[in-house]
Amino acid sequence: MDRRIVVRLAVYPIAYIMWGGLMWYSQILKPIDGTTLLMTLPLCNRNFYLILQSLPTVVIEFFKIIYLYGFSLMIICGIAYYLFIKKDFLKSDIILIDLALGWLFAGIIYSIFVVKSPFQVNVAKDLVDMHYFWIFTKPTYEIPSLHTAYSFLLALHFKDETYLNYIYFTLAILIPISTLILGMHWIVDIITGIIYGYFIYKFPKLFHKKISDALDFLAGYIKPCIFCGNCSNQNKK
Repeated sequence: MDRRIVVRLAVYPIAYIMWGGLMWYSQILKPIDGTTLLMTLPLCNRNFYLILQSLPTVVIEFFKIIYLYGFSLMIICGIAYYLFIKKDFLKSDIILIDLALGWLFAGIIYSIFVVKSPFQVNVAKDLVDMHYFWIFTKPTYEIPSLHTAYSFLLALHFKDETYLNYIYFTLAILIPISTLILGMHWIVDIITGIIYGYFIYKFPKLFHKKISDALDFLAGYIKPCIFCGNCSNQNKK
């Protein structure tokens, strides 16, 4: 196997560790709770969720699958596509770094301001009912919705991939809807999630190329002068 892939398979999990650290350290803090204010906004009420959660069982089960598996598959398959199939290591690295930056900024937001999820305040029912799910996240990590932000972010990264772009943009629509139907998020979370995902996508790629080069260096693919700023493709073996 290409050493560049091996190195990335070893390094990429660090991004997940970052997620855990940033998401859980905020528990020792006491952020501002804006749930009461949010509940005064349109479509943030019991009647709205009563309509959504009265959909046929088959529809709810479909969106439960989308919520539980679609989000993870978008990330895993998206990275794997560029890593193993296209072997576009820079693109794969950019996606991972964008996700890590998203976690970093979200961790800061959640440390300052949070809202409880609809099911926590009895506005909606928890149709996921997966208690172990909160090992990885918390139902107060609402604004922005990272399910929405990351699905939209990945769709933007796949906008130039023929056929796959349709799949990714479809999931970028279905996943936010699923968070509403299952009582996980508010409509405000969805709107801010879209804006947040676009912000991360457009965030300057100042360090992305250097980090990608560093990973290639660890794989023995380029010479150790990658940080001088004057290297060119001729430095690659």
